[in-house]
Amino acid sequence: MRRSVGRLRSRWTDERELAEAVNGTVVGSAVMVAASLHGSLGQVVIAVVATLFVYWLTERYADVLGSGVHGPAPNRSRVVGALRRGWPMLQSSYAPVIVLLAASALGAELRGAVLAALGLSTALLAGLGYEAARRSGAAAAAALGWAAGTALLGVAIIGLKYALH
Repeated sequence: MRRSVGRLRSRWTDERELAEAVNGTVVGSAVMVAASLHGSLGQVVIAVVATLFVYWLTERYADVLGSGVHGPAPNRSRVVGALRRGWPMLQSSYAPVIVLLAASALGAELRGAVLAALGLSTALLAGLGYEAARRSGAAAAAALGWAAGTALLGVAIIGLKYALH
C-alpha cells in the first residue's frame, strides 16, 4: 500500500486531481458494471473509455466556459490549461481496464474479469482516500478510516454488480 500511495503522490499533485481520479474510478467502474450486463469484452472497454472521455470533455468544457464568467473571454492558453488539468479522470481508468483485458486474456469469463477490475478499482479508491486524508494533515490512523470510507464506494459498485447480475 505504501508503494502505491507513493505513486499517487507523484502522479496527482493537488486535491482537485485526487477528486477527479476518484470520480473517474467510480464512473469507470459503474459503466463497466452496466456495460457488462449485455455487452462483450470489447463493448465494455469501449463503453468505459468513451463514457469517461465524454465526462472529461464535458468537465473541461464547463471549466473553460466558467473561467470566462468573471474574467476575460477564454483564450488558447486557458483552453490548453483546462484540458491538461482534467487528465486524472481518464488516467484513473487505465489500470482497471488493463486488469479487465488481462484477466480476460488469461481465460476469465467477462463476469470474473469485471470483478477483478472492480477489485482493483476498490483498492485504488482506498489509496486515493488515504492519500487525500494524509495530504489534509490527518494522522495515519484517521487516514486509514478515510481509505476505508472511500473504498466503500468500490464495494457499493461491486454490490451493484451482484444485484444486477
